[in-house]
Amino acid sequence: MKNTSRTRKIKRLNRFTTLPVLLDLLQRKKLTLLNPKLWDDKNDSEVILAYKEKKNIKNLFAVCLSHGDETIHHWKTFSDGTSGCLIEFNAEKLFEIIDKVDNLKHGKVIYRKLSDVEKADSPIDVDKMPFTKRWPYRCEEEYRIIVESNTDETFFEIDIPLDVIKRITISQHMPEPIYATLKNHLKGLRGDPKSRINRSTLYENKRWINRFKTD
Repeated sequence: MKNTSRTRKIKRLNRFTTLPVLLDLLQRKKLTLLNPKLWDDKNDSEVILAYKEKKNIKNLFAVCLSHGDETIHHWKTFSDGTSGCLIEFNAEKLFEIIDKVDNLKHGKVIYRKLSDVEKADSPIDVDKMPFTKRWPYRCEEEYRIIVESNTDETFFEIDIPLDVIKRITISQHMPEPIYATLKNHLKGLRGDPKSRINRSTLYENKRWINRFKTD
C-alpha cells in the first residue's frame, strides 16, 4: 500500500508513547514495530490474527500513529502519567522512508459500526482487515503501518533519520524542574539545540485561562 493522494494530504503523524520508547528512538534512530497480539484491545488484535491466518502470514508487526489533532483520549490511553510524550513526525518524510521497505503497508484506519459489518451482503475484504477498527475508536484518527514477515523475528525495525521528527511534546504531568533537565538531555540526543521540545498545555493552558479572566 504505497503513498497515494490520500496519504499525501497528511502533513503530520503523531506517535503517542512513553519516554523509554522516545529515548530508544533518539538513541538508535529506529522506529520499532511490535506484534499486535500484545495489544489490550482484543477487538483489534484478534482481527489482525484472523488476517494473518487468512493470508497465511507467519508474522505481522505494526506501529500505530494518529493523523489528527491531539486529544485527551490519546494522552490518557497511550501516554498517561509523568513519562508520557508525543512524537510528531513529518508525514511526507516518513512516507518516503517507509515506501522503500519491502512487505510494508500503511494507511488510514477505517472505522465501522458493528451493525454495518454484520449486515454487509458482500464478504469482508481481507486486505482491508488490518486497517479496520470499531466505530467507538474513531476519535483516534489512527494511521497504521504494518510489515508482513515469514521469519521468526519478534519485532521489526525501520531506520529513520532524526530530521523526520518535527517536534516532541512531554506530558504536563511531569514536574517543571524534571522537564527542564529532560529537555536539555533530549536536545543533546537530537544533536540540535534548536529542537522543538515542549511541555504539553493540554490540562492547563495559560492563554485559554487568561482570556476568560481578563474580560
